Amino acid sequence: MTAARAVLAEPLLTAEEVPVLARAIEAGVLAAEARRQGGFADATDEELRAVEEAGRQAWHRFVRANLRLVALVAGQAAARSRLPEGDLFQEGCLGLMAAVQRYDHTRGTTFATYALFWVRSAVGAGSAGHLGALNLPVSRAEQLRAARGVEAGLTQRLGRTPTPAELAGALGRSTAWTRALLAHASPAPIEDVAAVLAAPPPPEAEAPLPEVRTLLAGLDPLTRQVLELRCGFGEGRPLSLAATGRRLDLSPGQVRRVEQRGLDALRSVCPQAAVWHLSG
Repeated sequence: MTAARAVLAEPLLTAEEVPVLARAIEAGVLAAEARRQGGFADATDEELRAVEEAGRQAWHRFVRANLRLVALVAGQAAARSRLPEGDLFQEGCLGLMAAVQRYDHTRGTTFATYALFWVRSAVGAGSAGHLGALNLPVSRAEQLRAARGVEAGLTQRLGRTPTPAELAGALGRSTAWTRALLAHASPAPIEDVAAVLAAPPPPEAEAPLPEVRTLLAGLDPLTRQVLELRCGFGEGRPLSLAATGRRLDLSPGQVRRVEQRGLDALRSVCPQAAVWHLSG
């Protein structure tokens, strides 16, 4: 099986499926929390387990259906940087999972549009971390990552891709500065994304990816906190190395090392699915 056919194996989400799955994910998270807190008066433990499992399956479906988006971004980045496509695909998987975690289906933004920014950001950060692929100083790479996070938030709020001027306003920078920053990323055109997402899926097998909360739960408390703050889980936006350090009383260098340790631990799990998709 080729990488492309493997990624296309999962049927696309329909417009009707998206809100149903999103609500199932939310319900699953709430059910899991209720079980951790000792149960819920109106539901048995068995019922809560069923809701939690349904949420987990919805999560897997959401992620698998969007792997072709990760493959597109990773493939283009690999062609530019000559880095291993499998490594960049793994980075993109982490960005995709962050997008699923933060997506608000009630705002009307399509998930693919919202997730594109998170996947690009994750792949771009991964490229920058491998042999200086983007030839960016660390501070510039951090600025690009932060800008992509703000861009994703604006996309969801506006229901469309923000203009450079709108993004510049949100960043408190000039339009020229913002254009120059975004030029480093060389993102995939939206029309290319649409073409890949519209491709008919072959009747192949599927490979489930783990739920991000389950992955994070397996880390030590400090590493989990660092990754949650750096990815924006629960905060609404990702924090810089410096801001994370201030929150946890660590230096930026210490934050970077803890973050790298956590990402390495997550990659030891995520590639089990990623390798399946990219081998062949």
